[in-house]
Amino acid sequence: MTETTLSRIIDNIDTVFRGDAWHGPAVMEMINSLPESRLLENQPFSKQTIAQNIFHLTAYRRFVIEKLNDNIHFRLDTDAENWGTEEELKDPARLKKNLVDTHNLLLKKLEEFDDDLLTRNVPGEYYDFYKLLNGLIQHDTYHLGMIWVLWQ
Repeated sequence: MTETTLSRIIDNIDTVFRGDAWHGPAVMEMINSLPESRLLENQPFSKQTIAQNIFHLTAYRRFVIEKLNDNIHFRLDTDAENWGTEEELKDPARLKKNLVDTHNLLLKKLEEFDDDLLTRNVPGEYYDFYKLLNGLIQHDTYHLGMIWVLWQ
């Protein structure tokens, strides 16, 4: 298989998520290390809990998938859409499963495309898919740091 820019981006998305990232633990390595009892703890320095950050990682993946499906109207406008509801946050196993399932769905969807995707404008947005996909990597890394800080 020929290595393409898109295949390298996909590899980076998966590396930051699953492991072998240069910066240390990946998203799932960190999440799987957390005691479930800490997921809903509130910290005085943050509006969000670890569980909300996990939900948010899933929400952002759904956003990318919807844009790959040409859904011009899909947005994450509300706190519930971005950070989850009390009901959605209370089951740690379901939170983790939803994140992994959405990640796998994203990877599968991305495999349908070639490098031409990267210069296409994201439906309903002012940026292209190159920026969105690299933004997902940056987004994961940022929230990985937030999860680590909330755990300490």
